[in-house]
Amino acid sequence: MRKNAHWEDQTMKRVGVFVDVQNVYLTTQALYGQGRINFATLRDYLLRSTDGVVTLTAFTCFDPESDGQRSFRNALGLMGYRVISKPLRRLPDGTIKANMDLDMAVEILTQADYLDEVVLITGDGDFKAIVDALCLKGKIVKIIGPDRMTSPELIQASHQYLNLHRIEGILQTDTNHASRSAPAESEASKSE
Repeated sequence: MRKNAHWEDQTMKRVGVFVDVQNVYLTTQALYGQGRINFATLRDYLLRSTDGVVTLTAFTCFDPESDGQRSFRNALGLMGYRVISKPLRRLPDGTIKANMDLDMAVEILTQADYLDEVVLITGDGDFKAIVDALCLKGKIVKIIGPDRMTSPELIQASHQYLNLHRIEGILQTDTNHASRSAPAESEASKSE
């Protein structure tokens, strides 16, 4: 997503934002019940608070039989997020496998050489190694993570932490459908 400049302008700061949709959704559900993240508000906040060219990438698993999840992914794309997704897998024992961590890590490291700053929207401590690698490459790394559910090691490894749930208007209730939020992912939550 472009903001105030052309990508070719080498003087502009290049910021990559990477959203762990499953982590954000599940932690928000755990903390606030039916509260969901308003991804349009998140996008607007990121564009307002960042000088330079901002790209938004969202990572999510989906149930191929769910029209709601298909609509959610489409809505993210229409909001300006690049959506990287894959179907969840049902294992023979009935459990569900749904995890995008490796996909997200590979994408971040692939883009890192072309970015000045990386913003990870997750609370998952498994990303600490990625944060360390990015810092060693000289990148500024910011974490926007869920209230009380962001790994302390992830916060300590980053240059800056912001509480996701303190962004004004970020929580969306079931009765407010002005913008898209993540659909119920109860099956995906069983996977880890």
